[in-house]
Amino acid sequence: MTKAYLALALLITVLAGNAYGEDEVYYCAETDGNGFWFDETSKKLTRRGFVTDKFKIKFDSTAKTLEIKGHPDGPSNGTYPCTAPYANVKPELLSCTKTLNHFSFNSNNGRFVFAKLFGYVGGDGDSIIVKYGKCDKF
Repeated sequence: MTKAYLALALLITVLAGNAYGEDEVYYCAETDGNGFWFDETSKKLTRRGFVTDKFKIKFDSTAKTLEIKGHPDGPSNGTYPCTAPYANVKPELLSCTKTLNHFSFNSNNGRFVFAKLFGYVGGDGDSIIVKYGKCDKF
């Protein structure tokens, strides 16, 4: 009988947590990345492929924030406020921005596009990078 109550309490906690928009954690893997790399020798941006990375995100559907953790590029980590620009027809499409980094995310299928846009506009020395991939819910 005690086990039944414990199982019922756990089920209610899980269901209530989801009803109130509890955080969702995803493991993300970039499929490919391309952009423009700043060449110190020529002082020009040149086309280049970029190494793909893996990282985690935590999505808070109530606060509409996405937190990137464990990305090898340190400045990419942190909390990104999100908007749903097509909320009336596609609320799962999120646009999340932190400084000049942009993370577009589909909360239904886990697809994402991650852009690091500070390069050219921020001055010489930084690259412009766009990567895409998929996140799977833990």
